[in-house]
Amino acid sequence: MGSDEFYQFNAKVYDVLDRTYFRKAATSPRNAVISILGDEPLMVLDMCTGTAANAIAIAGARKYTKVVGIDISDAMLHQAAAKLGQEGISNVELLHMDAAHLQFPNEKFDVVLISLVLHELSPDLAGKLLWEARRVLKTTGKLIVVEWEEPVSRFKKIPFYLVKKTEPKGFEDFLKCEMNQYFCRFGFEMTRTIHCDYSKVMISSKK
Repeated sequence: MGSDEFYQFNAKVYDVLDRTYFRKAATSPRNAVISILGDEPLMVLDMCTGTAANAIAIAGARKYTKVVGIDISDAMLHQAAAKLGQEGISNVELLHMDAAHLQFPNEKFDVVLISLVLHELSPDLAGKLLWEARRVLKTTGKLIVVEWEEPVSRFKKIPFYLVKKTEPKGFEDFLKCEMNQYFCRFGFEMTRTIHCDYSKVMISSKK
């Protein structure tokens, strides 16, 4: 499968998987992210926005927050734009952009969000994304990273097995990473972790 076909396929199934694992509002990482943001107007960068699930959730709940969603995949952005039109949301801007080479000035954003992305990347590419996130984040800003977390419950381990089998090589090693040390290498200090369904939301500040 070529890269374009891969992204087109991923765009179609992305939201189905999202509803399967994050459908409970009380333990959804989407709602955890929204709660972290608070009510003040913010500039939020959603790196590798995909079909804009996070961007739409944030923008819908925080009317005075501007969300910029960037992705390198036209197929993903096409799906995202269609969803934005259906929802009638105007405080999201979608841009075709390489997250490893952001076309933004230093310290532009109050929050940078990276959701379910880092585990899919090579260590070198993940590092480039995090250094770019740090560059465009304000001194007092927050980095919010959503990542998979293996559940303790035996019942939840069954659906999580599918995640483990469909993710790229190295995924299980990534799950075992000491995340404080991981983010420290790129100039961040973790301040809080929220445990959600099949996932965790990690908040960091610039060191």
